[in-house]
Amino acid sequence: MPAPQNFLVVIKDFTDPDCLQRRLNTRDEHLKGALINKNNNVISLGGATLDNETDGKMDGSYIILEAESTKDIDTMLKADPYYKAKVWEKWEIKPVKIAIGSII
Repeated sequence: MPAPQNFLVVIKDFTDPDCLQRRLNTRDEHLKGALINKNNNVISLGGATLDNETDGKMDGSYIILEAESTKDIDTMLKADPYYKAKVWEKWEIKPVKIAIGSII
């Protein structure tokens, strides 16, 4: 079994006009699962990406996490309420090396 490594996941939301409302409707359920992953030392950091720096509206998500493979991350993301509610459209998973700070 491979050793866990760190990844950055950048997730884009769907761009239809109803997506933000689906995100807000599903947010509590999504955060509940994210906090479980945080407490289990899977997710180190995560949150929403914004479409601009002034009065930005949420247009995606980001996660820094530890996993054994990108397949494990895909499985986790596809089980998330945001994916099931058609908030998250696509994502990019990049392996990262933490140079400053701590993963947990």
